[in-house]
Amino acid sequence: MKQVRLDATGFKCPQPVLKIAVISPDMEPGDILEVIGDCPTFEKDVRVWCSRLKKTLLSVCDEGGYRKTIRIRF
Repeated sequence: MKQVRLDATGFKCPQPVLKIAVISPDMEPGDILEVIGDCPTFEKDVRVWCSRLKKTLLSVCDEGGYRKTIRIRF
């Protein structure tokens, strides 16, 4: 199991989710992806993406303002 960090700070939605989609084929079952973003709809968009692709959203950590760190298990 590996853990990958993706910094999508400064990218406006839907770019953070598109970056997650690019990385996802390299992720194995059980791997953790930690994504940092600051777009106002970042959390909502990632939740929808996880739901559609049946990935587990492990946690959402509010870093202040719109900045959040989201952990996804594949």
